[in-house]
Amino acid sequence: MRAIGVIGLGIGRVHLEGYRRRGLPVAAICDLDGERLASCAREFGIEKTYAAAEELIADPKVEVVDIALQPWLRWPVVEAAARAGKPVFCQKPFAMNLRQAVGMVETCERAGVPLMVNHNSCFVPGFTAVEPYFARLGRIYHCSIQNYGFTLGFPEKHVIPAMAIHHLALVHKWFGPIESVYCQADGHDRTLADGEVMAIAQLRHASGVGTLLVNNWSFLSHSHRGPSHSREEVRVQGTRGTVFGHSEEMTVYVSDPAPAEIKPVINGTWFPDAFGWAMVHFQECLASGATPITDGRGNLHVLQTAFACYESARLGRSVSVDEIALDGDWDLSPHPVLGPDGQRL
Repeated sequence: MRAIGVIGLGIGRVHLEGYRRRGLPVAAICDLDGERLASCAREFGIEKTYAAAEELIADPKVEVVDIALQPWLRWPVVEAAARAGKPVFCQKPFAMNLRQAVGMVETCERAGVPLMVNHNSCFVPGFTAVEPYFARLGRIYHCSIQNYGFTLGFPEKHVIPAMAIHHLALVHKWFGPIESVYCQADGHDRTLADGEVMAIAQLRHASGVGTLLVNNWSFLSHSHRGPSHSREEVRVQGTRGTVFGHSEEMTVYVSDPAPAEIKPVINGTWFPDAFGWAMVHFQECLASGATPITDGRGNLHVLQTAFACYESARLGRSVSVDEIALDGDWDLSPHPVLGPDGQRL
């Protein structure tokens, strides 16, 4: 396995725990917060630490660059990693500005550098455990994922790119490209433009499957009343069976050839195991030359769908994903976005 350099030790600390569980080598870590940097170095036994991303990228022992910075800060780091010829693994949401996202994809493509988005939802042990049973469900026509909580002060401010993006990536993996979306959203005590904290989206996939995604982070109730992240309620419904449960306990019911209820073995939890398995997948793709299932170019469709959800809520109508042009000026970033040169876009 190639040695990893992790930049950003907020959610990056979870990455490190996931990598430790999978026995993945970490060559160096980077963060501006010296106390956090030293704490992670001690906890995970990492000798090389950096305060500057460029110095970590230049380290010859770093072979894969894991970027866990806030989305609006990433493009200069992606640019530096691509110039160094090092594969890029980028935390979700990949971007909250579509021009930035396309630019980062094109940067890696020009340099011939593999790019994978860390949509860890696609590698959750509970979800991957039920995927082999989908073929026994008959014609799948409906899926729902529901997530409740009360969290208004998250840094991304918009729940669609911050949280719903997990589920958009997952149903894209499961059921293929999304054609259209109808979304209801609200900011609770702020305007939609200032950031939605509740979003309910109905999606229509090209495969004919309909999905319902509920992300309600303004649910005034006791903590964890109802399914909450990372134990969202998941249901997949077909003509011959269903899948239901959450990431740590999933059940498969099939009616053919005889009624049966199956409890797949689940080895691990979303946090931190899905992060480790996502990197394992990237490393395997680097070794084989295969395209990651959440590659940068393919992920643009997921981002287009996220912007379509927001536009649907803003306009009060169904929106085709094709309406979100890749060369359009779509932006939900709560902070100024840095371009490849480190200057504001």
